[in-house]
Amino acid sequence: MTKVYGTGTYDFKRHRVAEYPLELPNHPAEKPLEAKPGSNLPSSITLSEIQQDRLTKIAVESWIKTGGKLPEKPFDPEVVKEIYATELKVISGRKPVPLQRVMILEVSQYLENYLWPNFDPETATFEHVMSMILMINEKFRENVAAWICFHDRDDLFKKFLQKVLRLKEGRDLTIAEKTNYLVFMINAFQSLEDAVVNEIVLSVAGLQSWHSLSYGRFQMELCLQPDLIKKWKRSSKKWAAEAKSKGEKFDLSSSPEANFVRGLIEEFVEVLDHGVFADEVDDTAGSQLVDDSSVLYCERFMEFLIDMLNQLPTRRYLRPLVADIAVVAKCRLSALYKHEKGKLFAQLVDLLQFYEKFEIKDHDGTQLTDDEALQFHYDRFMAFQLLAFKKIPKLRDLSLANIGSVHKSSDLRRRLSVLSLEDLRDVVCSKVYIWKTYSWRFTSESFLS
Repeated sequence: MTKVYGTGTYDFKRHRVAEYPLELPNHPAEKPLEAKPGSNLPSSITLSEIQQDRLTKIAVESWIKTGGKLPEKPFDPEVVKEIYATELKVISGRKPVPLQRVMILEVSQYLENYLWPNFDPETATFEHVMSMILMINEKFRENVAAWICFHDRDDLFKKFLQKVLRLKEGRDLTIAEKTNYLVFMINAFQSLEDAVVNEIVLSVAGLQSWHSLSYGRFQMELCLQPDLIKKWKRSSKKWAAEAKSKGEKFDLSSSPEANFVRGLIEEFVEVLDHGVFADEVDDTAGSQLVDDSSVLYCERFMEFLIDMLNQLPTRRYLRPLVADIAVVAKCRLSALYKHEKGKLFAQLVDLLQFYEKFEIKDHDGTQLTDDEALQFHYDRFMAFQLLAFKKIPKLRDLSLANIGSVHKSSDLRRRLSVLSLEDLRDVVCSKVYIWKTYSWRFTSESFLS
């Protein structure tokens, strides 16, 4: 039986969400600090180094208060772009941010005195929004209150969060930027006690997200939860009325709220399948080179999904989405899951599977009794038997078998072995609608696992 980490006492030590891997320089005293923008430095920094740094000099000219007054120099978006391009953006390496540079900007109150006061949702650049994301992540890393500075302008903060949700539209982010973006979303979903954050963040984890479900999964979830049919109809009328009042065409399936989480998951699957292992081969080890930054991204994404499933407000509607894309199955079949550098990733996948299969009613939080859990399992299996009887002639024996003789995975695997790969693809994608298309590499093992 697979060992599930995190379900026993001290079995699983979870990564701190905003801890960044640190790379020490080979020659730390080679040049003065101000002459090395974006350099890798030790985790400690002295007051004299901060005062001599070029970022401090820029801060004095642009946003640090002297005598209780801000500098008279007007806001310049080019300064934000230049700081992001030369100091904050990471092109290569495992770490997603240059930690020392972010620390210096945090000391100078870059977010409170420059980025946030001059934020305009209509004109804010990508660099401006990403800089705010990095500074908020740094506050979480330092364990200080991150959202307080936004409370005086709640409406503008909501627009900032909406801007963040649309940040990836029409733009390809680097793997470091994807990781920083993901860390911000983890921090946001861990701050549901904040009313302003709660309202916007939960909009992407609500009933609207079911618009991105495959047809078969959507029908199955409504059958399992009949009370949701009325709620779905009421909500659809409400969404249509809101779109009509704004003079917009009602097409919720293309809205960010409906596709945000699914887009993140599909992006993760793409990185897992094509971004972790480089095309080059390590001559010393005789194996493919591993992109450490992609491994870190995959670990962070597992943490993100675990957070989604271990909180009832987000689990309620996102668990069917995670099951619809078969995230656990794809992770288990990935090369990273069995690789030496994927040990933490494998533990996180096992923990995600544990939470996905957790025996609890998603919509009210009550625990399933043993009889209820067994009956729920039998109901789903009998529905598959009925489908097999109607539409899959090769599975006639399975459809007529006693449920006690086929409900275990080993028995089901043996019964399904009569299907060819093409037949199995047809069942999964055209009959059961577990996966929408054949786009992801499909084998009999991937379904039967």
